[in-house]
Amino acid sequence: MRKWWWALVGGVLLLSGCVRVAPDPCHGVAPPLATFRVSAEGGELPLLITLDATDSSPGAGCIVEYLWEFGDGTLGSGAVVHHKFDRDPEGPEEQEFRVVLTVTQELITDQGPCRLTGQAVRILRYGISRPLNVVRWELKSTYYGSLIEGLVRNESTDRRVTHAEVYARFYREPGHVLVGQAQRELWDIRPAEERLFMIATYLWPWEFDWVELRTEAFTAQP
Repeated sequence: MRKWWWALVGGVLLLSGCVRVAPDPCHGVAPPLATFRVSAEGGELPLLITLDATDSSPGAGCIVEYLWEFGDGTLGSGAVVHHKFDRDPEGPEEQEFRVVLTVTQELITDQGPCRLTGQAVRILRYGISRPLNVVRWELKSTYYGSLIEGLVRNESTDRRVTHAEVYARFYREPGHVLVGQAQRELWDIRPAEERLFMIATYLWPWEFDWVELRTEAFTAQP
């Protein structure tokens, strides 16, 4: 009985030595490098952002897929995408979004098809424009179209904004179609000073779905 048991163990060991592990088709293949650009880098919410991943490069083969996690519970795909970030009315004035890009490359090797992924992560912060920030604004209907009334504040404590503009862009959905834009120039805003502004447009409220506001300070001096 004892001799038979050893013979059985030896047979199992012999058979296990014949099992071959399939070679890894991705062995030695470099993964892709994921990277992306953001425009605009800052601004007021809601804000339409362009995310461009065309600078990403494969380690070998070619990139076949671009997947996005925008950090607000939504997903996207494509090398270049447009995404609207909205304000959480119960959240802080400035909000953060953790954007994750995952790119996938494909390559046919001698051992078979190989798929590898690479990721890039950026934390985007929107809601406060510096030095000139839109504190509040509202949209009103007028006899000629629409009117935006709002309040901006120089967030700087030691620099004076000598010249700035507040931009309003009007979009239709679906597709984030830009249907109009207008702006208002502002002059000589002291540190921590607030200033009223008005932007008029001939677009009626039913001709657009949402408005994007941005500020740009051309000169800021002590």
